[in-house]
Amino acid sequence: TYRALCETIARRADHIAVVSETTRQDVIRLLGVDEDRVTNTYQAVSLPEKLTSRSQADVTTELEGVFNLGWKGYFLHFGAIEPKKNLGRIVEAYLASGSQTPLVIIGGRAWLDEGETALLNQVKRDGGPSADRIRQYEYMPFSMLISLIRGAKATLFPSLYEGFGLPVLESMALSTAVLTSTGGSLPEVAGDASVIVDPYDVQAITRGIQALDADEGLRLDLQTRGVLQAAKFSPEAYQTRLTDLYRKVGVSAD
Repeated sequence: TYRALCETIARRADHIAVVSETTRQDVIRLLGVDEDRVTNTYQAVSLPEKLTSRSQADVTTELEGVFNLGWKGYFLHFGAIEPKKNLGRIVEAYLASGSQTPLVIIGGRAWLDEGETALLNQVKRDGGPSADRIRQYEYMPFSMLISLIRGAKATLFPSLYEGFGLPVLESMALSTAVLTSTGGSLPEVAGDASVIVDPYDVQAITRGIQALDADEGLRLDLQTRGVLQAAKFSPEAYQTRLTDLYRKVGVSAD
């Protein structure tokens, strides 16, 4: 039913705007749309200055007071818990890495989450040191999520597939190193500013976590590259791409 709806929309639309080249190729291939009727505008991220301009000292105090976490002293994963987010392999790789850096997981249950949380739930039931290394929260206020992203040693986001991948962009914009994957559009968003792994390869994810955990120089380099990469997806850049699209289809951009 959903596919039939998409096909109907694709036939009737004057033009189709998509958020990545990966999505553009999917629309062309899966829905049979001519190439000249699909334009990639990418997405943009705009983060409130009142949150991004907070001093490192203030954010550090918040992280220590609320979570007992240190600045750049934990790994972070955030997103709905569903198969494509790959949480099951993230937890497996993290535990296998032997890292003593805590892992903070933020995200509510979505669809088919049982398989993704099976190992995590087993570790929690068993207790012990492994359980203490992982923190899980279903919900986080936006302002506090921004603080957690800023203070993370790295964001772990090796999804199986993404049409864009906002957590990668948000993390890079907030000067946090990223581990992501070859899934879908993620290499487009991350560029050369992240550790990129095969999302189905637990050992590759493990090695990526170990590298980010141990190599401060790597993290600092990725932070610098990430800010530059994120600038390509600024609101101003998005406005330019959208204006070009409107002109292409003969619509005033005013």
